[in-house]
Amino acid sequence: MNQAMDLAVVFSERNKCTWENPVQIEVGEGEHEMVGVTGGAIYDGSLTYDGCMTHVRCNSITIVGKGKGKTTILGGFYVNGNGCSQNVKMEQLTATNTHGIGLYCQGIGTIVDVTECCFQKCGHGGMGVVRGAIVVATRCDFMENSHLGVVCTDANTKLRLNDSTIHHNGMEGLYAEDHAVVDLHGTTTGVHSNKGDGIYAIDNAKVNIHLLSQHNTSHDNVGNNRFQQDGGSIANMNANGTFTHAEKVEFDEGDY
Repeated sequence: MNQAMDLAVVFSERNKCTWENPVQIEVGEGEHEMVGVTGGAIYDGSLTYDGCMTHVRCNSITIVGKGKGKTTILGGFYVNGNGCSQNVKMEQLTATNTHGIGLYCQGIGTIVDVTECCFQKCGHGGMGVVRGAIVVATRCDFMENSHLGVVCTDANTKLRLNDSTIHHNGMEGLYAEDHAVVDLHGTTTGVHSNKGDGIYAIDNAKVNIHLLSQHNTSHDNVGNNRFQQDGGSIANMNANGTFTHAEKVEFDEGDY
């Protein structure tokens, strides 16, 4: 992967690749061990990348595998638009970073599109979207990670999940914090069977569920299915375009 990334950087610079005409890395079937960015941080209110990751360090690039469960990345991906990586697409692969995060997207200018990928059994969390990054994930699964399924933090950070699932994670399923905005779309979207809360919104973060309130979006979590605190908001969009907010659940020290 590192050698392929080196070549992608060269091709991207020479050919002036664009979102419509990106440089593409094809990853074959089997397990592929990553080497690259390493770290050792843990989640303490602001997510930092850790474990063994490959730095996606060029603009307008597509990384495509042969399918979930067929192409498995042993490690994670780090995308930082404040540096040199923007307009990144990932498709048809599974990432397992046993010591860290499966996909970490950071910074203003970072735009990532993820389709039919699985972030599974990561030692920290499935995906982190922070500090103004914008991510769209479609038909993706965030499952069986040691801590969080998906975390989204900071002002100007936006995440859209389309027909994606977040389940069987060791803590919260979807964690939104500090003015981040998350939009959930698609009738097959589900947040369930997590050992903490299903959807957790805190510090003026917004989770907008573009489904009717009757849709069983978050269910069967060990903690609350929906938890909001300190201005955090979880709301369903109605047919008339208005939102119905979840009943507020207050924090109780006895809950943890």
